[in-house]
Amino acid sequence: MDDDTPMFGPEDDALHEPSEDFYETETFWFSFFVPERSIGAWLYTSVRQRAGVTAGGLWLWDAEAVEPWAIPFFQQFAWLKLPTERGPERLSFANGTSIVRRTPLMAYDLTFEDRQRIRVDLQFDAVEPPVPLLTGAPPYPQGHHFDQTGRVTGSFVLDGERTEVDCYAMRDRSWGPRAERGYRRVGYTWGASADTSFLTYTAPTAAADDVYTGYLRRDGQVARIVEGRRRLDRHPQHGWVTGMEITATDEFGRRLEATATTSSRMILPGSTSICINTLLTWTVDGVELVGEDQDVWPIHEFRAAVREAARH
Repeated sequence: MDDDTPMFGPEDDALHEPSEDFYETETFWFSFFVPERSIGAWLYTSVRQRAGVTAGGLWLWDAEAVEPWAIPFFQQFAWLKLPTERGPERLSFANGTSIVRRTPLMAYDLTFEDRQRIRVDLQFDAVEPPVPLLTGAPPYPQGHHFDQTGRVTGSFVLDGERTEVDCYAMRDRSWGPRAERGYRRVGYTWGASADTSFLTYTAPTAAADDVYTGYLRRDGQVARIVEGRRRLDRHPQHGWVTGMEITATDEFGRRLEATATTSSRMILPGSTSICINTLLTWTVDGVELVGEDQDVWPIHEFRAAVREAARH
């Protein structure tokens, strides 16, 4: 990658000194999956140091339901204390999440506990270095952001039942101003295995889902995606994704052709937007990858699109 986007260092495992912007927000996201049981999950923490709050928690879904109150586990805090440990070696958050660094930017021990129903113990081991989002690119044009896939192993115990985890999954980090209004449609779609991973960002419109950035890791090389298209099948009544194809080309001229089937999803509400997270099984070059699609909509636009589809 030969663009002028800044790279990241060990200090970026810690909380950063915030700007003077009241909406300065720092996030820590790790996903994990149990594909054979259609289980998807997020560990997600956001910290607003100027506002003095920590938010986020743990969301775990399966094929039985999509609503936050009906999925197996959902806790999303909005007004908790700031962490006393700022890292980089260890971060402990009031939402129940702890992150212990084993190797800077590459390996972490993750725990989550809600004191009653669930305990999560995982290890994240990256299969590629952090990949920066292009400077100024949406959806975080004023912030710093990177994405990274890795192998996630360990287990969780939910309501007394232990489940083993061994998957390839995505994490990201971001810091910069992030308001709660003004969200546009975004498609954040990825797939990962030991040998291959890809991520695409799309800017959906009524006419097309064009890929405007992302990356492809293949044959040990990570390269920026320079163009592509995301084609979706949607449920005729509910509007969520039921199938997908992605075609894209990276800066080395390598072609990505990926087809996905879906198995489960969760509707994640925001203040003025929703994100529908769908667990995907990809076929790429005859090989199966696990992945996810995050289909972000302003709430009023999603409602209008579903109502319009229902008329036809």
